[in-house]
Amino acid sequence: MIGQPFGKAGTSASAIPQGRRGDARVRLHLPARLILLTSVQACILEDLSATGAALIPEEGLPPVGASAILQCEHIEAFGQIRWARYGRCGVMFEEKLPLSQVIALRHFSDNYEQTERERHMERARAWVQGKSRIV
Repeated sequence: MIGQPFGKAGTSASAIPQGRRGDARVRLHLPARLILLTSVQACILEDLSATGAALIPEEGLPPVGASAILQCEHIEAFGQIRWARYGRCGVMFEEKLPLSQVIALRHFSDNYEQTERERHMERARAWVQGKSRIV
């Protein structure tokens, strides 16, 4: 329709496009859990803002509209699956996360790779020395 700013009838110039975050995101790549009513899935937390997160679930995409709890380190946030496509999904939180929690998780993420690498080296060293049977 001519004159419609978003190309859809019924939207106005003051409307905010759905699916876009108003808060800045931090890029992450951390293991997390997505708890749904029907299952608990391991996933990778790809990015996070105070209002939502993008995830890569390991066992398939949850249905859009499903209630979910995201758990990652010190964060536990209740929300709703807003989109799911191309192996990724987005959760919009019911309540905003404090900015301090978002920043703390980013700092944790910055050190995560190095910490994990060191932990794996210690486990391998213990296995080689016969102190552990599990690698």
